[in-house]
Amino acid sequence: MKHGGLIGVLIEDGRDFSRAIAPAARAVCCKNSINPYVSNPDDIPATDPYADVPLYGRYFPRQDDFCVDGQHVNSRSAASLRYWKSVLEFCTESVRIYPADEGGRDVFALGSVIVKSSHLHSSGIEIDYSYADANEAQAIAIAKSILKDVRVAEILFSGKINGRQVLVQERLPGVGLNVAWPYLSHTQQEAFKRQARDIVRQLHAVKPTDGRKTRSHVVQDPNILSNGRINPLEGDILFSDTNNDPDISFMHNEFTEYNIIVDNDRIVGLVGWEMSGFFGWRTAGEVHRRIRTPQREHFANVKLSEEKLQEIMVWKDLYDVGVHEAVV
Repeated sequence: MKHGGLIGVLIEDGRDFSRAIAPAARAVCCKNSINPYVSNPDDIPATDPYADVPLYGRYFPRQDDFCVDGQHVNSRSAASLRYWKSVLEFCTESVRIYPADEGGRDVFALGSVIVKSSHLHSSGIEIDYSYADANEAQAIAIAKSILKDVRVAEILFSGKINGRQVLVQERLPGVGLNVAWPYLSHTQQEAFKRQARDIVRQLHAVKPTDGRKTRSHVVQDPNILSNGRINPLEGDILFSDTNNDPDISFMHNEFTEYNIIVDNDRIVGLVGWEMSGFFGWRTAGEVHRRIRTPQREHFANVKLSEEKLQEIMVWKDLYDVGVHEAVV
């Protein structure tokens, strides 16, 4: 994936922040030059910012796509574990769409599924993703009961293969909003933001049913502040005693353009639920503004016009509209 120019300067806390700014920083000049919703790799123009990774952010189902054998879905029997191990053999660099740092998991687009695994990395200390995967599964179950017109990716397997935590989930057809963004008009961009806010409101209507009184992920990770899953700033925003906001409604908590699947001017899918929890509107908004989206100071050494900066940070105000009616 291309990481030159502005993209290359955004590495923070070991995380590549380029995907967060890709919609505005890449190929703004390409706006409206092609259909934003092209998902067939054969139709992606050579000038597209993601032309060198055609599997990233786009999925056009084909009859010969790899499909999971249904008898092994969410099974951890000995036979199923052998099957899932064989699936990993197909997850090579040729289908890797997001390489992770050591300790993290790469992301692979293998036909009709997405696979998260560190099997291509050398043996060493790996972040414990078992709670993250359990959290994603429970969050997806909540979302499915609320979102009737937006798909969420079913989890097909979660467990350890050769001592490493592996997640396999459905791959949703369509285009990532970050991939489509450079080709959208301002009117289309604002329409997607309104749709996203409506989804946030729907999720926010869900309250905890198990009696919990404090902010937490759906599945609580006892080591969340020390195991590397979140950075210290996010931990402070979510769990600090100084945050006395009583709102603990359900939030996706990573509602960024690269987790939104779109087609024909509609949000059709939402992925990336591992950070979801009962955090409330204002708290999730604070995480979004300060961590999930680019910060102005990232560009202190780059000469950009105010207009260009605003384009790059266009998703930053997602939670700013609707907060008052959401928390009353």
